Amino acid sequence: MARNKMTVTGIILAAGTSARMHPENKLLLKYKSHTIIEETLAQMMKSNVADIIIVTGHEQERIKSLLRKHLNDRVRCIHNPDYRLGRAESIKCAIRHVADRADAALFMVADKPGVTTALINRAIDRYVADRPAVLYVETPNGRGHPIIFSKSLFDNLLTLEGDLVGNELVSKYADNLVKLNDATPQIDIDNEQDYRILLQTDAGRETA
Repeated sequence: MARNKMTVTGIILAAGTSARMHPENKLLLKYKSHTIIEETLAQMMKSNVADIIIVTGHEQERIKSLLRKHLNDRVRCIHNPDYRLGRAESIKCAIRHVADRADAALFMVADKPGVTTALINRAIDRYVADRPAVLYVETPNGRGHPIIFSKSLFDNLLTLEGDLVGNELVSKYADNLVKLNDATPQIDIDNEQDYRILLQTDAGRETA
C-alpha cells in the first residue's frame, strides 16, 4: 500500500492484439515461474501503489482467467471493448475507472516484465516529492515505464486518440515534467527476438 497520503493507482495496459508475436499472445509466454503478464503484475503488487487496474482487450477471457487468483479488492481487471482503436482507448478506459478516487495514475505496459518494484517505488517517491504533471523513466534505450500522470491531467487524457500517444503526452506537458533516469535498459516484448533477448538477459544475470 502507498506509504504517503497521495493515492497513486497502478494501471497495467494489457489490451493489445500481440500482432507481431502472432499466433502467440506475448503476455502469456512463459517467464520465470509463470507468464510475462503475471511477472509485470507481481512487480506492481509488491509496490506502493494503492490499488491496481489491469485493462484487458484481446483474449480478455484467457488473461482474466490466468490472473483470477490475484484479483481482490486491490487488484481488478476491466475490459476495453475498443482496444483495436489503439492504446489511447485503454488509457481512457482506465482513467474513467479511477478518476473519482486517485490523485495520480501510474501506467505500465504489460509486456515489460523487467520493470522492478524498486523502480516503480522510486518513481512514486519522486512524484510525491516533486508533484509534476507528468513523470516518466528515461532509460539507456529511450523513454520507459512507469509513467505517472497527475489527476489534473485526467480530463486531457480522456481526449487522446490512436496508438502512438507517448510522444504527444510527454511533449504536451514538457514545462511541468520530471524525467527519472534509470541505468537499466527496458526490454519491450514485441516479437520473438525481443523474447529471446529477455530470456538471455535474465540468464546472464543469474550466471554473473
